[in-house]
Amino acid sequence: MSGWDLKPQGISQVLKSTGESASHLEKYAKAYGEHLTSAATHAGTISADAGSGGSGGSGEKAQGGLVALALSQYAEHASKDLQWIAARAGKSLQGVVDATTAYLHGDEEMAAEAQRKTLSAPKVDMPGAGKKGRP
Repeated sequence: MSGWDLKPQGISQVLKSTGESASHLEKYAKAYGEHLTSAATHAGTISADAGSGGSGGSGEKAQGGLVALALSQYAEHASKDLQWIAARAGKSLQGVVDATTAYLHGDEEMAAEAQRKTLSAPKVDMPGAGKKGRP
């Protein structure tokens, strides 16, 4: 006998709760990206003109500086991590569904086998039956 004792109702509830939490990952990742973009946009540039507020002094919109570059490189790396986390969560949830289904299917097969054995005709070994040289 295995040490497994799965309760499908409990598993279903955990899957539902976890799925709802995982579904928020996309929203959080989008907001995260928007905040990084905003931070990079407002980081300014390096300029020799201290009175220009980091815009280059010419009144033109300056390209992002070192901070913006660092933030974009970080965002590129972090977005891959977030995608991996989302994919891993999805695969984990599907794995639980598949394992639970297999477990329950196995229980049904074992129950059906036990029922077949119970309903089959009994074999009775009578003393002396079938022996050669019987008087």
